[in-house]
Amino acid sequence: MARSMALVVLMFVAVIMARTTLSAAQGGSGLTPAPAPDAGAGFSLPVSAAVVASSLLLSLLALVNKN
Repeated sequence: MARSMALVVLMFVAVIMARTTLSAAQGGSGLTPAPAPDAGAGFSLPVSAAVVASSLLLSLLALVNKN
């Protein structure tokens, strides 16, 4: 029983390896590279630094006054 199970697993692995080799051999069917991201788009803030700083300052004052 264990020997037949090992044979089935071995055949399954062989089929998977053959399929990946064949798909890698076909040149045009691979994945295309991702487009380049826009420069600086990840760091744009819709609010000014003064608004953020005043919000942090008010939160700090509220925390200090609570205790």
